[in-house]
Amino acid sequence: MNYPWSKDIDWKLQSKDKRVYIMRDHNWAFAAWEISKIENRIQEGALVVHVDSHFDDVPDGLIVRGLFDAKSKEDIMKVSRSYDRSSGQVPESNLMHIDNFIWASIGRGTVEEVIFVSRDNLELNDISDVREEYADCLPSNCKYSSKLFRHTGEFLNSYDKNSFEEYIGNRSAILDLDIDAFNNTDAIGVSDFVSEAIIREYVKGLNELYIWDLITIAISPDYSGGAAGASYLLDIVLSELGIDLADMEKW
Repeated sequence: MNYPWSKDIDWKLQSKDKRVYIMRDHNWAFAAWEISKIENRIQEGALVVHVDSHFDDVPDGLIVRGLFDAKSKEDIMKVSRSYDRSSGQVPESNLMHIDNFIWASIGRGTVEEVIFVSRDNLELNDISDVREEYADCLPSNCKYSSKLFRHTGEFLNSYDKNSFEEYIGNRSAILDLDIDAFNNTDAIGVSDFVSEAIIREYVKGLNELYIWDLITIAISPDYSGGAAGASYLLDIVLSELGIDLADMEKW
């Protein structure tokens, strides 16, 4: 079966109210966040809840070309573009990637805290861990902080609606979901999915925990069981969120 996003690294849709963004590759979450800030739909210093099999916190996002000069939507779109990893070509340097977009938004002051919900076995990067050449790109008043939960159930059991709303305070809050969070293997194109019942339980819990200012959803087919596996996961996630792709528009 042909999926519209399977071969198109720039495939992405947004809801008509510009609150929900769905993308094939996760680097476009940066664009969704930054454009939303430009359009005053979120404020600087946002909290991101990043639910993903991977941390995606590579600090070289701070040296992406044009990162700090980007002022308009068009500028942001240009900065956000990555490259086709299946092409076999060596990418140009200082590009946005699927694993460095978070630090790019930290550098621009858009994101101030990230709650990572991930089984990734790497070490999270803190400001003190960032190489000097990257750290010099951070705002002088940068107060970035992070928390880590190893799975979605642990995160959801740690807050209820009231305690999470109190924790967020007056900040903007973003739910950033990579559907590969529901695949138990990192092997490319391989499926070892969490049960449908658990996926629905977790998506429902995340959606109902807070009225998110933004929701960004990455398909990441390579890590979500290939095109067919990713389509299966995406259908479950969108069904639980009550989202119909036919009601969304390209951006």
